[in-house]
Amino acid sequence: MRGATMRGDGGEGAARWPSVADMAVPAVLAVAQLSVTWLIDEDAEHKLSQGDWMIATSAVVLSALALLWRRRAPVPVLVVTVLIGDLATVAIGHHDTVVGGVADGVALYSLAVHRGRRQAVLGALFAYFVAFAAYVPRQKGGPDFVSTEVIDVFFYALVTTLGQIRRQQKVRRRELMERLDEADRERRAAAESERERLARDLHDVAGHHLSAVVVHSGAAARLDSPDLTTEALRTAADTGRDVLTSLSRLVDVVGPQADDGGLEALLPPLCHGLSRLGIPISLEVEGRARRLPPDVVTAAYRIVQESLTNAMRYASGRPVAVEVRYVPGALEISVGNEAAENGDVAPPPLGTGRGIAGMTERAAGVGGTLEAGPDPAGGWSVQAVLPTSRPRRGPGWQEVLDALAVLFCAVLPTLLAFTPPDQALKDVTFGEGALICAAIVLRALPLWWRRRFPYAVLAVLTVIDSIWLVSAALWYHELAAVTAIGAGASMIAVYSVAAYARPRTHTWPAAIIAGLPWGLMLSVSLVVDKDQSGPVALRILYGLGAGTLFATLILLPFWAWGKTIARRGRRWEASALETMAARTGEAVLAERHRVAMGLRGTVLDHTSRLVRAAEAGLAGTGSDAQAALDVVTTQARAALIDMRELLDAMEETT
Repeated sequence: MRGATMRGDGGEGAARWPSVADMAVPAVLAVAQLSVTWLIDEDAEHKLSQGDWMIATSAVVLSALALLWRRRAPVPVLVVTVLIGDLATVAIGHHDTVVGGVADGVALYSLAVHRGRRQAVLGALFAYFVAFAAYVPRQKGGPDFVSTEVIDVFFYALVTTLGQIRRQQKVRRRELMERLDEADRERRAAAESERERLARDLHDVAGHHLSAVVVHSGAAARLDSPDLTTEALRTAADTGRDVLTSLSRLVDVVGPQADDGGLEALLPPLCHGLSRLGIPISLEVEGRARRLPPDVVTAAYRIVQESLTNAMRYASGRPVAVEVRYVPGALEISVGNEAAENGDVAPPPLGTGRGIAGMTERAAGVGGTLEAGPDPAGGWSVQAVLPTSRPRRGPGWQEVLDALAVLFCAVLPTLLAFTPPDQALKDVTFGEGALICAAIVLRALPLWWRRRFPYAVLAVLTVIDSIWLVSAALWYHELAAVTAIGAGASMIAVYSVAAYARPRTHTWPAAIIAGLPWGLMLSVSLVVDKDQSGPVALRILYGLGAGTLFATLILLPFWAWGKTIARRGRRWEASALETMAARTGEAVLAERHRVAMGLRGTVLDHTSRLVRAAEAGLAGTGSDAQAALDVVTTQARAALIDMRELLDAMEETT
């Protein structure tokens, strides 16, 4: 079947349909549903009839076929899968089957990924109420009804939340790719601008001076005057040295950027390099320098660079003051220059017409502001404020997910611990039950801060579990079952450490730390068990090692999951931003390096020979001076020819 091109609105761009995932996911789900249903039926008291199996198989296959269109038409697919699954469940009359609740979950996730918040929430409500209506006729009583509905609410809310978070990730990645494309265009524009600057300055610095040497030396040679010859050689030597110095500065205005790309490492070379060209620039930094987001570093650096360029053009030679202030939540930048000697204040339009407008767009791109205009002293001032942290927003899907994690780890253990007929805790008084419920809720609450303080949350959870499990070993063994039921909290905490810990933080101990309470429980159990023999120390070591190892092996997959998410998600975005911040500077340095290599083998070589010949002529006799003058003229002409060839090559590149 020939694939069609599909474009969703979730930010993934164009994609081929059907893809491998479009077909593989429904196929795997169908096989899994029928296999699990068969395993359940093998141990069931009332087995499925042949008619029930036909209904179950037909429903699973039809739902799987519908899922093929889940990206192209998520709303109809959700409606179809929900109705098929719940109608089949009602027709079979058993709730111990895996016919419904699987395909519709996948369809709801696809709807949340490819559609907005409103449609996602409406889809979740539709799926829940249809499932509710299908379950009511076969519910087994109050406790079973309550626990089933609570689990359904969590299920549909979790699927919707994860889908919307995935949608936001896709949109964010699309925006990052667009910004990378813009950075690539900026890189090419910056390289072209640098090429034009180098060509212009090369002509002004070398062309003018070398042409003067040719004219002056040729005139002295024609007049054959010893005094004029000496003066011409002296002028040629001085001019040649000036040309060598100027050309070296020309391709060395800004040194290589620091590896970390910090603003404190980028601005001093920029200001120092321009100061070497005779522009009086002062740089002042206030406040404690801190790590900034890469896009803020890029915006700040380009604003300062553009402001200095404007100062060079329109107030050449006048003092320029650059001030950078680190303030809470923002970076403030001020670049001001004194009025030009001719009294002009407002700069004329720039060559691209994008100077101030471009700086304003840069500031706005990171949520900041920029103002440029005359200052009270008659000069020109640029003031920018760039936020260094994202603006606070209302609760979003990430907060919804955190709330679901807390509620899940608080409500599920409570239900399973106290809901008959198979409750984990029996024969407890009302006061004991209330105390246990409070402890379960207290254990789940720290998960709300799992993104900001993952290791702290893990530590608190480990302490609570240690107290809980040691108490179970000493007094009430059933408490261990409640902790096992609530092991999801430990799994979430370990995942959060791997996914949200700061860069360069070791996260692998998280699974071991979370497993320690089980080692403590087993150690205490072996010590207090009168039927156990052997040295106490050996029992403690064995219990601590075996219990911790067993729990660690269970928790390790969640650590690996979080680590994978961190590498593929947040790390990719940070790397993209850092790449965007470095591309333009690399292009400028590459262009400068290319010109430097061209100068080193041609113009600089001839100019160096010119200086040596002039110095030798000044130190020799009259005949030596005349011969040196011929060499100086020849080398100056050769340098001019090579310079023109280099300029022609630069124009061809443009």
